[in-house]
Parts: sequence; C-alpha cells; structure tokens
Amino acid sequence: MTAPLFQFCLVLALLVTGGASAWAAQWPSIPYSGFEVQRWRTPPAYQPENIFAAKAWPAGVKRVAVLPVATLLADVPADYFSAHDPVWLSALQTSHRAEFVAVTRAELLRWTGRMSFSTTYPLPPDLLARIVEHTGAEAVAFLEVTHFSPYGSQTIGLRGRIMELAPNRAPWAFEETIQADEAGTAQMFREGLGRQDHLLSANSSLAGIRISPVKIVAYVARVLVKTLPPRQLVNFSP
Repeated sequence: MTAPLFQFCLVLALLVTGGASAWAAQWPSIPYSGFEVQRWRTPPAYQPENIFAAKAWPAGVKRVAVLPVATLLADVPADYFSAHDPVWLSALQTSHRAEFVAVTRAELLRWTGRMSFSTTYPLPPDLLARIVEHTGAEAVAFLEVTHFSPYGSQTIGLRGRIMELAPNRAPWAFEETIQADEAGTAQMFREGLGRQDHLLSANSSLAGIRISPVKIVAYVARVLVKTLPPRQLVNFSP
C-alpha cells in the first residue's frame, strides 16, 4: 500500500469511528427478556460540584462518629430519613479513611431529647464530649437533607461535613442538589444503580427511583465519599 493511500485510509477510519461513537452514544439500553442490552453507549458520570476537601486526611483521625441524617424541613417528620442512616454509614466505611461508627437516633434522643442535629443547628454544650466518651471518635460526621421534592420534578438537596474535634476544623464538606428528573441524570442513575434493576426501564426517566428515593442517596453517597481527602503516606525511611 502506498503512503498516500495509507494516509487516506487512516483518516477515513478515524472519521467513521468518531462519527459512529457519537451516534452510538445516543443509543438507549434495549430491554430484552428481563435484562437490558447495552448498545455502545457512553453514559454520563455524576460529578459533585460543591465540595471542600483538605489536601490530606488528618493523621490524628482514626475514628469518626456518624450522626443520624437530619433535616430542618417543616413538612417532613424528624425520622423520615432514618433509612438514609445506614446508607451513609456504609458509603463512608468503604472509603477506608478511618473507622466510621454510628451514633443512633435512640442514643441522641436519650442524651438530648432530639433524634438528629442539622449541620447548622447549635449543639448542646456537652454533646460532643458525650459522643467522644461513647465512641472514642476524633471527628464527627454531620449529614443533612436540605431539600426534598418526591413528586413532580424530583429533587434532593444534601449537605454534610466531617468535623475534626481537636483542632476544630472541617477536612471535608459538601452541599449538592440532585435534579433526578433531568434526562442525563436519569440515564446516569440507571448506569450507577445497575442494569439488573428492572424497575429502571430505559424508556421512563426514573421509574424505580421514584419508588425509593433512598436509591438516589445510595448512589450519590458512593460518589461523594470518593472526594474525601486522601490518606497521608507514611514515610518509613530513617
């Protein structure tokens, strides 16, 4: 093959494959006999937008107490988001930054008369000392649902931070709003939650997630904890 002919074939191949990739990325999943056949699709990925993370995980934080998920929404019962508590605990534990231990709603209720505390709510003076005594933690994780619209345009607002107790500083914080009905986001959740979920049909935006909003939080939490500060490398050299 001559050099000009080879160059022509190479350019033609690039044009064809590039165009085909762009065209194929628009193909949806095709349901077939209870599962979905994926047709060369490149799904979008959820990217957190409002994150603060220190350069490194605090070396002195070996254990983190995780408080129950709170909300200040007036039209939602205080324990409505109790199903979110194990979701966040599990996601944080997969980060392997520290040991994450739960402070239960029953414990908070017994200590303070409240089942949860917002990230912005004033804490009782002795609460942190009681948490440290009970868990041995060097930091506390606060989590909150700031907005919740399960009907119409489904939206969930999430806020959280981890506070190192000595010194009093936050190595990680986030505030995110997820518009779950946006078409690209719906496709993203279908991919992230697994193709085997028959409730998430390819032709409806979020059929399965509408049944259980916890699925949104489960996926978002897994992504958010990946933004935690990296652990510091230990130098064993003399």
